[in-house]
Amino acid sequence: MPTYVDLFAGAGGFSEGFLQAEENQKYFDFLLASDINATCEVTHRMRYNHQLGLKTEFLTKDITSPDFIEELCGKIYHSFGKIDVDVLTGGPPCQSFSLAGERRKNDKKDDLFSYYLKVIAALHPKYFVMENVSGILTKDKGKVRERILREIRNIMDYRALALLIEACQALPAKKSSGMGARQTEFDYAVRVLQICFQHEADMQVRREDYIAAMEKLHALELSASQRDFMQKALLENKNDVPNRMLQTFCAALSDMFVEAFRNNKETPEDDRNVIRQALNLIAREDNITHIREKVKFEINTSHLNRSTYKERFDRITDHLSLPEIVKIAIQQCDLIVASSHSDKAVAATRNIKLALEIMCEGAFATLNRVLTIVSTCCDQATCAEIKKLADRVALYRIDKEIVLNASDFGVPQNRIRVVFIGCRNDQELITHIPGAVPDGQKVTVAEAIGDLNYIGIGDHQLTYSKEFWEKFTHSPEGSVRRAVDGTPQALAGAKPCLTYAEWSKRGRLDARRFPALKDHPPAYTAANAAEEMPKCKKQYAELHNHETSKHNDEVQNRYALIRQYGDYAVAKSKEPQNPLLQTNKRNYTCLRADRPSTTIVTLGDDFTHYGANRSLTVREMARLQSFDDSFVFQGKRTTGGDRRKLETPQYTQVGNAVPPLMARAIASEILKKIK
Repeated sequence: MPTYVDLFAGAGGFSEGFLQAEENQKYFDFLLASDINATCEVTHRMRYNHQLGLKTEFLTKDITSPDFIEELCGKIYHSFGKIDVDVLTGGPPCQSFSLAGERRKNDKKDDLFSYYLKVIAALHPKYFVMENVSGILTKDKGKVRERILREIRNIMDYRALALLIEACQALPAKKSSGMGARQTEFDYAVRVLQICFQHEADMQVRREDYIAAMEKLHALELSASQRDFMQKALLENKNDVPNRMLQTFCAALSDMFVEAFRNNKETPEDDRNVIRQALNLIAREDNITHIREKVKFEINTSHLNRSTYKERFDRITDHLSLPEIVKIAIQQCDLIVASSHSDKAVAATRNIKLALEIMCEGAFATLNRVLTIVSTCCDQATCAEIKKLADRVALYRIDKEIVLNASDFGVPQNRIRVVFIGCRNDQELITHIPGAVPDGQKVTVAEAIGDLNYIGIGDHQLTYSKEFWEKFTHSPEGSVRRAVDGTPQALAGAKPCLTYAEWSKRGRLDARRFPALKDHPPAYTAANAAEEMPKCKKQYAELHNHETSKHNDEVQNRYALIRQYGDYAVAKSKEPQNPLLQTNKRNYTCLRADRPSTTIVTLGDDFTHYGANRSLTVREMARLQSFDDSFVFQGKRTTGGDRRKLETPQYTQVGNAVPPLMARAIASEILKKIK
């Protein structure tokens, strides 16, 4: 069965949906999940280890840690042996991408997708999914989207790249005048690809050296402070691998440039030095990137947002950007070409500009450059041979992003999300995730949570109300029957159909695959980290996370007024002087019973219940996200202040999750295509 790993796992929305999926008697073997938040590990272990009886592992670790990939691979190996990861999913935190919030330059979260792509490059899964908010498509005028697609296409199969380089270096056309004016361009492009290959080989050796060094370190008899010092020293230098071949290439370019301008007095030395200095900086690209990351780290660690210092630090990172360095150098090349009268100097400068463009364009663009030159300068047989090799070098194919609305997949929520699905070059391309629910027949809020509104203010229910359930099932919203994926009964064919609330209570997992569910009813623990779990008692009940806030009379009356007008903004416009609306809180969404909800966020009191003067419970929000009732969110219900750094409350776990039914649709499409 295909194996599956979930990064940025949070509460487990992706995980839950992937475990529900089954196509052609294929389903996923869930190996491991990872997240930086310790409370999420508790939720995962209670669900997947304790309740479902799976051997799934969890790694609580920051993906930006220098040894994240080594620890991830080590954990998989020690638990499951030498096994391939077939599918990888992840939703890098979206705060800095969201249309609803402030977009912060140099936010640590902005670049987490790059770390995610590094894991993909290391694991080589057959498919990977990256989920994010729709705001990512327009961030920086679309540049972030372009960068994501470019970096996906730049993930290479280095074994295939080695064969391509070897074939290019042996081209018969290179020994003749076949390349003509494009010979230098071809040589530079192949050299840059060779630099990429060699640096990756050096990095692989460093990873192996690091693992061996760590094993020897653990075998030594050292004090705690000595061990800590040596571990930090190893980590600090783990990824500091000089790019020797790049340094040699840049030095050769610099020497050529100096020689071309020898005894040339018409171009000032300071103008020429801009080019040489750029080559020096490019040769030390890894070190420049390291410094830039250190500055970015300091911005976030010292909380410099919205300050004079932040603006200054941002300018530092701008200047340390490789594209910015190359941009300045290319502009200088153009100025020198325009002002020089020496053919030798002009030719050398143009060659430098060409090399700079190739070094900065990315491996995929360089690969296409090579193919273009070969196609115009070589015979048909040679072209076919090179193209066949090149098709294997770009490890992943992707057409474009896919925009999804959760309500199309049986989720009672209009939640617009973007997914980037990368398909390894030996797998079928995925360009579309078919929906199950047509417009006008979406699951409504009342269908989803109408049976739970028997709870009072400041109440905590651990059981369903049989009387209220009976009343609900005879209501119009409690009578709509659907297939498990939300397909209306009239379109479901032979698929079993229940109401949405019945599916939530019964559960959407295949009981035959998870027999442990019968013996392990839903359980809750107050633990906020895995190490606390043995000390905390488990509370067993048929219903969890269904607790309301203790709203005072004023808050209840405010909710009543919002419900009366159906919208907080409308209420404010109609009764601007009403003291009930004089509050610092500005975000109130009044749910409509007869339609899907708006996007579920991390604060329950952002929502006004359609049929009661209160906010939503965690369980009601979980229903609107399409989680089964047997899925229990662990840890504290709410938290605040500095505790948020150590605790991930239930509301946050729910709001940040990928809706399981949407994840199920993605997983089903992958199962249909995976080889």
